[in-house]
Amino acid sequence: MLFCAEITDIRIIYNVLRSITIKDYVILRPLAEGLKLTLDEMKCVETSTYIPCDMFSFYHVDSTEDIIFKINFKTLVDILNIFGDDGNPNVKLSYKSVGSPLCIVMNHNEENITVDCEIKTMNIDDINDVSLADECNLNKIVLNASICVELLNRLDNSADELKIILSPDPPFITFATTGIAGESEVHISKNSDSVTVYQCTQTTTSVYSFSYIRQILKVMNYADKVMISMGESGLLGLQLVINSEERLMYVEYYVTSQYLTD
Repeated sequence: MLFCAEITDIRIIYNVLRSITIKDYVILRPLAEGLKLTLDEMKCVETSTYIPCDMFSFYHVDSTEDIIFKINFKTLVDILNIFGDDGNPNVKLSYKSVGSPLCIVMNHNEENITVDCEIKTMNIDDINDVSLADECNLNKIVLNASICVELLNRLDNSADELKIILSPDPPFITFATTGIAGESEVHISKNSDSVTVYQCTQTTTSVYSFSYIRQILKVMNYADKVMISMGESGLLGLQLVINSEERLMYVEYYVTSQYLTD
């Protein structure tokens, strides 16, 4: 058995995965430290969800193998919601060998119902081990996720582009859009109670597709903290920390800039 795991609280994981179901397929990579799920969109956006091994009641990975495969993402999310809001079933995952299906067994203890499913897996030929986090090494800030959502929701929702400015000087953090309704800006100071880390030595100004940023707002609603980081190329990293009964899971979201401005 290459990978097997069991989890008793699937609801927050389901909610997070449902929020990022924007592509047909997701890459699963069971690692010793936990399960990583990754999807990308035309190399412009990459989203990864990390479910640490301590969130599982049982977790085993064959450490002698580099295990990675692709499955249909919507199928996975639909299976995890088979019982809907009526229960929080016990879920067992297993992957026997390369080319085998991903087996999912769900037990609804209250109703004494067991559902046994299999999802076809596909091999991955091109494994990308480039660390995008290492590219976002210029500026980093950590702030309250709910405040970040509130600020972004204040902007013109019809705008195509979002400008993000991080600066060592006031007003420090700026989100700006230009749309049909005109220009809109929101600011937050590094001295705000909602900012816990502010590491910025050089002003960076980059423009991103606002539609890509809006994709992550749904899952940001479940997060406690968000780290915003930028690199010299304008690559934007959003790392979300989600607390589920004192156990943490993480979502990383990377967006390439449309262009840099002076």
